[in-house]
Amino acid sequence: MLDHNAGERMVPEVADQSTFWEHVYRYAFAAEFVGGKSVLDIACGEGYGAAALQKAGAARVIGVDVSELACSHVRNKYGLETRAGSAEQVPLPDNSVDVVVSFETIEHVRNPGRFLDECVRVLAPGGRLIVSTPDKDVYTGRLATQNPHHCSELTAEEFESAVSARFHSVHLYTQRPDTARWWSPRTLICENPPWKRIRGSGRLRRAIQRLLFSDVVNGPTNEQRASAADVILEIAKNPRGLLNPFVVRPQRRSYFEKSVYLVATAVR
Repeated sequence: MLDHNAGERMVPEVADQSTFWEHVYRYAFAAEFVGGKSVLDIACGEGYGAAALQKAGAARVIGVDVSELACSHVRNKYGLETRAGSAEQVPLPDNSVDVVVSFETIEHVRNPGRFLDECVRVLAPGGRLIVSTPDKDVYTGRLATQNPHHCSELTAEEFESAVSARFHSVHLYTQRPDTARWWSPRTLICENPPWKRIRGSGRLRRAIQRLLFSDVVNGPTNEQRASAADVILEIAKNPRGLLNPFVVRPQRRSYFEKSVYLVATAVR
């Protein structure tokens, strides 16, 4: 089994509950865009996500990771093509793929602009980028998470600006909502809704969540951990959105929503 790199690499067999579901729901979201396409997964890690995209109908999937050990693991376990390389110097020629997927990568690179420039370079005209990152205002700000592996965290505004400067048709999505205006339906899945102080409201929400999707609340089973790629495909077909904080949802600016994670899609 591949090492989880101090928690920075999602290895399905050992990842904590939140990390597991955050990642598989992101790949389930990406699976909607890959049918018949050549796909590059930058920072592919253990390879479960790239394997899911292949099963979702991609014509070709290439994984790139800075770790040759990870690349070897993906080749041996999933039979996928991989290449060792940096996110700031992707080892692929210009205009060579239709879709670039890269989750929780940009905050790890010294030069986020260079990373996005590389995504532009390897994408064919009309190709699509699908990328995610934590929202600095929530992740490091309100939640006070200190991650020594992050060197380029971005606010929602900085993230959108960096992507929009290089791509068009940019759409923002959110995952794990933290706060929203009291009248917004998104407060039903926020970690810190305005009505959180109402006695018993948190227990009621958790009880409903356990009833609707107990695995997400209680954690993945050993079977789910062993078959993460198949779990991703199942979620892609049925995301079970009601009260599920891990579903990737379109950003609603009118809700004044703040979420732990941001996801963007954009077209070259």
